[in-house]
Parts: sequence; structure tokens; C-alpha cells
Amino acid sequence: MPFSALISTSFINIPNITVSRPLSTFSPATFAILIFFCLSCNKNTGDEEQEINRALRLNEKTIQIPLDEQTSDYSYGLAYYHSDKPLLFNFNPIKKAVQVYDLKTQQLFKELTFKKEGSEGIGRLTGFFIQNLDSIFIFTNTPNTIYLTDLAQSYLLPISLNVPDGYAGPEFRSAPFYSYPILRKNKMLAKVAVPARMTEIEESQLSQQFLSAAFSLENGESSFSTHQYPSGYMEEGLKAPYFSMAASPDRVVYSFFGDHRLLVAEANNETTKLVPAKSRYLPQGLPTLSRTADRLEYSNYLFTSPRYEGLIYDAYREVFYRFCYPSIAPKEQEEINQLRAYPEDFSIMILDSKLKVLGESRFSGKHLVPNNVFVAEEGLYISSNHPDNPNAKEDVLEFILLELLSVKI
Repeated sequence: MPFSALISTSFINIPNITVSRPLSTFSPATFAILIFFCLSCNKNTGDEEQEINRALRLNEKTIQIPLDEQTSDYSYGLAYYHSDKPLLFNFNPIKKAVQVYDLKTQQLFKELTFKKEGSEGIGRLTGFFIQNLDSIFIFTNTPNTIYLTDLAQSYLLPISLNVPDGYAGPEFRSAPFYSYPILRKNKMLAKVAVPARMTEIEESQLSQQFLSAAFSLENGESSFSTHQYPSGYMEEGLKAPYFSMAASPDRVVYSFFGDHRLLVAEANNETTKLVPAKSRYLPQGLPTLSRTADRLEYSNYLFTSPRYEGLIYDAYREVFYRFCYPSIAPKEQEEINQLRAYPEDFSIMILDSKLKVLGESRFSGKHLVPNNVFVAEEGLYISSNHPDNPNAKEDVLEFILLELLSVKI
């Protein structure tokens, strides 16, 4: 079922040497030193040109999963789990189920379904998170409650969470602003938000807001992290307050819609710091939005202006991927509705575990779906089920491997 059915060469710099007298007046020894110096400079510059960078390249390896009539070729949540039988989990809002695909056979293996009402009802299913096959977190629209089950669905355990006053959440999202829960021992760090209209938020208010809270999985009690919006985020004007949250074993990282910098909290250290991480394809000055913007202006700001969206961590290669969106021409509302799921242009930054930028790859006109990705042993898989892809099939969910390579620059 298509998505549309669900929603309306480098220059070498040689140092300049100023000579105040003819070369003939220099001694042979002095002249030799000058020649050696110039050759040494050229050699060093050449070495710099051989610096190793990282890039994502399309690989011929694909995954093709046949779909039934009640499964969209656009996913609302994906998760890969490594085991003897590698599994791909997919959130299907039509079936109100979590589908599990066997990637060896590329066939449906199992569906996790839940009752909406009654003594075993969980409300409306909104997402999931896989800790392991014995601990699968289920998210619903039931306020302040999450559920825990296993692959066999041998149990269903509700967990009540005490959300801090004045905040909504916890929020668990897949793309575009990934915010999966971060589990450490018996606590879960999750995204929280203040329920306020974007156009009503001021810098003085935003800079005091917390980004996440830690919830006990034993009694549901919560406490704010010390992670807050970076001061000055809206200093130049109104910006979308949306952010993505990801974690490596050593740090928690936040990426914001309208900020080149990343906010980082080191493990076992509640203090945060800002790390520069600008995309080469985005301008230095990111746009702001008028507080009196109409719907079309608002939509163009969110989906055609230069911005950052998703941030995910690749544990196999120990790198972060940051999804960046260069500016495109403003659109009419009907075109923007497609851009929500199928952006025209995007790039992916590669950062090491310490958030040093290693490279950036752009995929303009490649007809890929950056909101439908997952990380596996081979690399980053991305959906090719783009409506402008002439080879796309509506009854097949196809992913292409983006292989992380070392390149010389």
C-alpha cells in the first residue's frame, strides 16, 4: 500500500618567499637550503591531501520484503535486531501491529498484535523499542504508561511513569526526530517536552526547558536530567524547537532543527557542552520563522528550509549519522505533503564517537527515503520506496545498503 493512501581538486599553497637581492648573491649552501625548504613545504601539503575521510556509498546489496495489502511501503518505525535469525521490526499503524521480518528469508516471521480496549487493552499503539527479544517496549496513547512484552508475547507488563509537572511525554519517536529511550541499568532516559505552540515560545522560556528525564523502571519515579536547550537558540528569531536524541556507550547527544552545534553530555557527567558540527551543505545562518506566519509559510519553513533532523548511532562502526537538509525552492501545500515523507535533497554527516566530523555524503536526486533507515552489521540501510523512483514497487519494501568507506581527500 503506497504512503499516499495513508495521508492527504584542491590547490597546493606554496609559501611566498620574498628575496631582497638577486639569487646570484646567495651562497650555494644558502640556495640549497632554500630549495630544500620549498620541497619540504610541497611534500607536507601533499601529505595533507592524502587525509582519510569517510563517506557513505550506495552498494549493490539490497533487501526486498514482499508486502500484503495492509502494509505500507513507507514505514512508521523500524528496528534491526541481530540474532541467529536477523530480524527487522516494522510498526504498521494500519494493522495496529509490530511486524517482524526474517531477513534471511526476507519474509514475514511474526506479528505482535494487541487489544485496544478491555482488561488487556493498551489503547492505540504508537511505537516500540527493542532492548532484546525478552524485553520489547510498547508505546501507546495511554497517558504516562508504557508496556513491556517479549517476542513470544508470553507476558504484558504495564509500567506507570510519573511525568514531571508541566511536561508532556515521555516522547518516543522514530523519524524524523529520533528519540528512542536510553536504558542504563534500571532507568530509562527519555525525551520530554513542554506542551506549547511553537509560535508562542520565547528564548527566555526555551533556555530553561529540560530536554529529557530519567524514569525508574521499578517504580516509575522521574527526575530531570540537567540537559537543557542551548542558550541563545532563538536569539536571532523563532526557530522550530524540535530535536533528535541518540546515545553511544559514552555520551548522550542532542541535535536541533536550527543549530549547527550538537549538545553533548558525557557518561557519568551531568554537565553538557556544545560541539561544532556544521554541514557543508547548509548556510552559516539558518532561517527563522515569523510568529505571524500562515500555514503555507510554516510548512515551507519546516520542509523546504535548510535544517537538521535525525541523529542515530551506529554501534557496529562506532559513528553517529546526522541527517541534513539543504534548502530547496518553496512549494505549494500539496507538494509539501509529499515532502513530509519524501524529501527531495538530503545529506548524511558521519561523526566519530567523540563527534569529530569524518565526512558528509549527499544524495540529491537519488530517490531515497531518509526517514526509513536502520543500522545492521553491513552498514546503514535506506529505503528506495520513493514515489519518484521508477523502479519502486508498491508491494515490496526495498532497502539499499549505504556502505561506510574510507576515502582520500
